[in-house]
Amino acid sequence: MEFHQLRYFIAAAEDLSISSAAKRLHVTQPALSRQIAVLETELGVALFDRIRKRIHLSDAGRFFLPKARQIVCDAETGAQQLREQFGKARRTLRLGFLAPFLDDLVVPAVREFRQRHPKAQVSLFELPPRAQLDRLRNHELDAAILGNISDSDRSFFTTRTLSRHKMAALLPEDHALAKKKTIKLAELKNEQWVSLSDTSFPGRREFLRSICQQAGFDPQIVSEVDSLSMMLGTVTTIGGVALIPGHASKMPHGGCVFVALAAPVPTTELLLVLPKQEASKELNTLTSLIAELAAQLAKA
Repeated sequence: MEFHQLRYFIAAAEDLSISSAAKRLHVTQPALSRQIAVLETELGVALFDRIRKRIHLSDAGRFFLPKARQIVCDAETGAQQLREQFGKARRTLRLGFLAPFLDDLVVPAVREFRQRHPKAQVSLFELPPRAQLDRLRNHELDAAILGNISDSDRSFFTTRTLSRHKMAALLPEDHALAKKKTIKLAELKNEQWVSLSDTSFPGRREFLRSICQQAGFDPQIVSEVDSLSMMLGTVTTIGGVALIPGHASKMPHGGCVFVALAAPVPTTELLLVLPKQEASKELNTLTSLIAELAAQLAKA
């Protein structure tokens, strides 16, 4: 198993498109397909189902995706720490984030940061909230952008609310309500639900239940997943419905649709989380830029 194979798999799993993943990684489509096939052969399982010229994560692929992300993150973090402590590498700021906020929040903030601090380095790690919090505790991240966290986690870190985001209903594209502009949450009371897992997104199961209970029903949760991309893939391939931040509609989601919810619309909180310690000048600059951009996006 090679690290570049894991990166190819992760990109294909996130985009659910070989061509899109190849373009993002600046490799040819045949080369990416070939390396994923080699990885599948070595693992002895199919990571993707190929259906009508589309790829979808298989059950094995959904299981392996968070583990592949963790392997790549741990390897890159360990190598960078080694270079900093025993080599001549400059201190690198390590920022964790959630996928939907990469292009319009993280990338612009880091771009502006590099203009202000051209000698500083920033490494980006797309990780679920639990992995981000664990790495913050172990001093493997300097800051994290993530959603709702528990009161116990809030007490351990310094947190700053960046924005609040409306939740939407996620439905298969052939669902009876898929073409409606808005629906009431109560209209989904008899559906089977897909939830983010508490293992990767602590508190999200209870978050879903509390929102549904306010609408007068208890959701029948039949599947739990470890990422937003897995939630999109599960609703598309297996079925069920889910609640998902509307901002996530930027992610590839062929086969499922986002439908706005009628008032009162539940929201989720986007947080900037840091260790409780004095921040460097560079980190203060980066976090200030993130907060400024998040405020601008919230007004848009």
